Amino acid sequence: MGERAQFNSLKLVAALLFASGIVLVIDVAEEFRIALRDPPNVGVGMWLHLGFELIASFGVAVAFFEIVRRMRLTVTELETETDRLRRLRGDFDRFVNRRFEEWMLTSAEKDVALLTVRGLRITQIAEARNTREGTVKAQLSSIFRKVGVSTRAEFLAQVLDEFLGVTTEPEALPNRA
Repeated sequence: MGERAQFNSLKLVAALLFASGIVLVIDVAEEFRIALRDPPNVGVGMWLHLGFELIASFGVAVAFFEIVRRMRLTVTELETETDRLRRLRGDFDRFVNRRFEEWMLTSAEKDVALLTVRGLRITQIAEARNTREGTVKAQLSSIFRKVGVSTRAEFLAQVLDEFLGVTTEPEALPNRA
């Protein structure tokens, strides 16, 4: 279950607990009012019943406040993750643009390379750039030559591996023996 679904589930449970707690507190208050009006005629069973209802009311209140606490934590975690993702996207964009400069890509090649990194197909890139597929293919060939790769997969691996600091050199790979 995703974080948003969990949060919505917690909201529903909190609302149900709150409503149940209100009903329980009203019930306990009314029973206490009745018991206090005529204490000598109230038996031990009734006082025991009221004691258990008070304990149950306390339990519902504790559960409600715990759920509210967890909801606040979930919101804080979501905000933290959103901020982290925003920073990572910014880091990635700066990294990609720096690499594009190092590879001496033209402005058009940078656009095509970025759209390629974002996963668009040649037809989608051509549509987005209002150009022909043949032009995009030629630009991709030029990009691949400048980067030193021969396929889209190698290009994407080059960009992502460098960004993530991954290497394919055998001596740098972990020993899995």
